[in-house]
Amino acid sequence: MSHPADDERILADMERGLTHDDPALSATMDTLNQQFPRQPERPVKARSRRDPRLVTAVILTVIAVLALILTAALNTTPAPPDGEITRPTAHSAMVTTHQ
Repeated sequence: MSHPADDERILADMERGLTHDDPALSATMDTLNQQFPRQPERPVKARSRRDPRLVTAVILTVIAVLALILTAALNTTPAPPDGEITRPTAHSAMVTTHQ
């Protein structure tokens, strides 16, 4: 891994070579650099971490809602078609009346 000072030296050598080889391009680049001065780089914003308790609460809520929907869907009994006689179920046979 190269040292930053080495990188700057290499870039300075390249710039001197470009100035020598193409003075018109070098003058244009100098003019642009004066018009648009280099601004300091903004620090990269760290990604905000989500609260693990909130994530857990959301996941558990979604699971609970899905479980309720699934339970409701599986517990519904379909209505018999018109004209059919329904057979008594084991539960209704056990119901007795007290007199």
